[in-house]
Amino acid sequence: MNYISLRKIILYSVIINCLLSKETNAATVNLYINNDSPRSRNYNNPFKLVYNWHIMTGSTIFSSITVGKDGTIYVGSYDNKLYAISKEGKIIWSYLTDGKIYSSPLIDKNGIIYFGSNDKKLYALNPNGTKRWHFEAGGEIYSSPAIDKNGVIYFGSNDQKIYAINSDGTKKWDYKTGAEIYSASPSIDNYGNIYIGSNDKKLYSFHPSGIKNWEYETEGYVYSSAAFAKDGTIYFGSYDNYVYALNLNGTLKWRFKTEKMIYSSPTVGSDGVLYIGSYDHKLYAIHPNGSLKWAFIAGGTIYSKPKISRLGNIFVGSFDGRIYEISTEGKLLWNFKIGGPIYSNIAFGENDSIYVSSFDHRIYAFRKKLELTPSPWD
Repeated sequence: MNYISLRKIILYSVIINCLLSKETNAATVNLYINNDSPRSRNYNNPFKLVYNWHIMTGSTIFSSITVGKDGTIYVGSYDNKLYAISKEGKIIWSYLTDGKIYSSPLIDKNGIIYFGSNDKKLYALNPNGTKRWHFEAGGEIYSSPAIDKNGVIYFGSNDQKIYAINSDGTKKWDYKTGAEIYSASPSIDNYGNIYIGSNDKKLYSFHPSGIKNWEYETEGYVYSSAAFAKDGTIYFGSYDNYVYALNLNGTLKWRFKTEKMIYSSPTVGSDGVLYIGSYDHKLYAIHPNGSLKWAFIAGGTIYSKPKISRLGNIFVGSFDGRIYEISTEGKLLWNFKIGGPIYSNIAFGENDSIYVSSFDHRIYAFRKKLELTPSPWD
């Protein structure tokens, strides 16, 4: 098994850990906004995003942030802890596991928090941070869980298996793929089918009963999680540089070649346009027919899954340490450089606030601020 690219990421994080070891309790951080970048002003939206606060964890953060209904922010860290943080930036509680946390947390309708750890356990925590139960898999869990309408939780493990776990923590079923499921996370379509990639270079589709519907083989590892069009088309990326579009029966509809490997997961807009990042530093917008709409060049690799805001703009993090806001036409609207590389996904909170985690151990919050600007006709 070749983890060369991922080992580079982890090695980089270790170097950052060393550099930050003397300032773990630091209360301030130097932040840089790129005033030299072109910015398209939207006169119908007089608000801009500004830095609000940050909070420090004890190590590198790969985990993406999940925001609860009450605005509480949940995220895992390589310090072995899952954190619950208030929207004001105060730690409410933290839960210590026996392994590093790469997995991103999931919150169900009852506020129960699910996440995996490198101690091979999937945890279920109550909203107050106490443990409800844990399920032990046969390998480390980097995969982030997904939940279906019946409350069944799905995740992958380095033991090569995808697991289906009942809401009480008992196993419903598992299926062994041909290689480790390193960090690919499951996705669930409108029909209840579950999809997950594996290091055997395949995307798998399962019926909720655990019966395999089909498997589709690419030429590279599949870390990307599937996304779905309104007509049921399945999108995902592969380390073979391609974005794939599959029909519901698992046959190829089309594929689009980027210039380098794809780790990022896709997002589909309301107009059917697909957004996905690549190792080639580009965010791609692809029409439903597989043709390129535009490509935006960031300053570093994009591992982050693009997220679409309430206003329809695309937010994505990059390994250059910048958060980018991009219009549906591919124009840069705003960007902000934080203190370290961004591997995780952007999260949206109350009142259009945004949150992001970073390799510099920190969680950052941004809020809207009214920007009184002259009319374009003045």
